[in-house]
Amino acid sequence: MTSIPVTTSTATLTSATITLSGRCTNQCVFCGFDDAELATSVAERLAALRMTGAREVTLSGGEPTLEADSLVDAVAQARAAGFERIVLQTNGHALSALAPALAGAGLTDVHLSLHGPDPGSHDHHTGRAGSFERLWEGAASARAARLRLLVTTLVTRSSYRVLNEVPLVLLARGVAGWHLALPIGRGAAERDFARVHPRLALAVPFALHAIEVARRLGLPAYVSGAPRCLLGAFAARSIVRPVPMDTRAFAPRCDGCGQRTSCVGVDAIYLRRFGGDELRPLAPGGARGADDEPLARGFTGVGSLASPLARGTPRGVALPVVR
Repeated sequence: MTSIPVTTSTATLTSATITLSGRCTNQCVFCGFDDAELATSVAERLAALRMTGAREVTLSGGEPTLEADSLVDAVAQARAAGFERIVLQTNGHALSALAPALAGAGLTDVHLSLHGPDPGSHDHHTGRAGSFERLWEGAASARAARLRLLVTTLVTRSSYRVLNEVPLVLLARGVAGWHLALPIGRGAAERDFARVHPRLALAVPFALHAIEVARRLGLPAYVSGAPRCLLGAFAARSIVRPVPMDTRAFAPRCDGCGQRTSCVGVDAIYLRRFGGDELRPLAPGGARGADDEPLARGFTGVGSLASPLARGTPRGVALPVVR
């Protein structure tokens, strides 16, 4: 694989993501990563991104910390290449040992994945007992090394009802910003579609309520992967960049929407499964998203995704839509 996945919010590229490894210590039920070997060196990919004008970079996976020495070198190379902000996307399991070295090499932010407010809900998603406790042990070491903590939580069929409990957990542990992401139908999230993907009209209101809870507690919070027509006033909290646009699609009823050019659409595999009965066209206008906020740019999204499975409509039971 030679492609360099990048994400951008404006005509001038500011933030980008590179994949360091497809291997991981978790077995997440929604994982969509591609574990193919990367053909180009980290230095070559960093140089290519700097040529585009990118000033911020996220080192992603899989789990980048599995290659500890290479990761520290990659951070140092990114700093030497002139990147002003260097983010590590990680499950946090190895941070207790690595955080001081990563901070010394120039890392600025740690982007963690938390998928529930307690060990039972988080470990259910990661497929690894004890992953909740290891994540927060690593996060404490990152904070001690003066690294900023960011957290992404996936909105799944198993998590959306408890999302409003997460902000207090994050505040107690010094997290600077929170990102709620709708699942992408690739890899395990496509194979186990019915287990992972909630109906949007059911789950998005819970996600928006959780964002409001976070906001009232003083925790900046954002959402990605939700179409504009389901966001309402929360469109100002939406991030377009973390959603790989080649995974997106629009329903026929979206053709007349006045906000289509600023909308991420819907996951293509989700739309093939459920159709577009939850969507509605909007009048022109609407709030601008949060793409250009400095904190929001830390959520640059995922690494290289697996290819779609060669099959028809995903299996699963269609749940009713609540109007």
